[in-house]
Amino acid sequence: MLILNPQHYYLLQQPWWGILIAFYLFLGGLGAMAFCISFYFWRQKGSESLVVGGSLLGLIAVLIGTLFLVFDLGHPERFYLVLLSPRLNPTSWIVVGSTLLSAFMLFAALFVAPKLRWFKWLPWAKNETLIKAFGWLGFVTGIGVAAYTGILIGIVFNIPFWNAPALPVIFMISALSTGLASLILMMLVIDRGAREIHVMAKMDGFTMIFELIVLSIFLLIRSYGPVAAIESVNTILFGWLAPYFVGGVLLIGLAIPIMLIFGYEVRRPGVMAVTAISAIFVLIGGALLRYVVLEAGILQIPCCI
Repeated sequence: MLILNPQHYYLLQQPWWGILIAFYLFLGGLGAMAFCISFYFWRQKGSESLVVGGSLLGLIAVLIGTLFLVFDLGHPERFYLVLLSPRLNPTSWIVVGSTLLSAFMLFAALFVAPKLRWFKWLPWAKNETLIKAFGWLGFVTGIGVAAYTGILIGIVFNIPFWNAPALPVIFMISALSTGLASLILMMLVIDRGAREIHVMAKMDGFTMIFELIVLSIFLLIRSYGPVAAIESVNTILFGWLAPYFVGGVLLIGLAIPIMLIFGYEVRRPGVMAVTAISAIFVLIGGALLRYVVLEAGILQIPCCI
């Protein structure tokens, strides 16, 4: 899409980041926060199934998300060259992100491995202090990975819709929400009697309310922003992306789960089915949010007339 705006700007829909990056942003944030939440419950002496299952879920989700990121390069076999280039800039966000992803997967694996019966032989399997240290390192780098999924596109200065401090915050909140939803679904499969399911559902409900508020403020501010940002907001709310955003993100991903979580009593029959539906809707909305934000990215290029 190329539009010549009356205010002397070319507006060009960004052609680079597509569905693979959307999956990376979704799985990277979800996985990192799933691990962080699991580690929190480990610190609170939560159920072993949640800690081990959640840690593995987080690790696998980030690994798969990273593979999507690598395949998007076009030449995935050359990915390692990013870190071996003689002109490597250690302060670039590409290097920072690669380091965060690698460190998170390493520390998450070191934390959860001794809890699996196949790896009880590891030297630190009975060293609680070392396991705790690996867990904290995984937690810190996990927060970094979840934040990075928003920062990655927030630093693209010539796409005004992305270049806003609120966007990394929205992605971070959404990562927490989808991380909770993924853990809820996991626990409904492996240990549906766990008390943590209800706790996580309520946490997710409040997280989604906060996400809805921040998302609304973000869109309101961007609607008064640069020309390209205004065009992006119009596309999301009234254009071809409206069914995905209004119907998918706002309705399916936020409004319906919030109503189900706070409107259905815990003791009523079918509460587990309602909880599962809510969690599935949250995951659908979280994935669509990344897709919509990427597709709504419009370059604002000055031109001469």
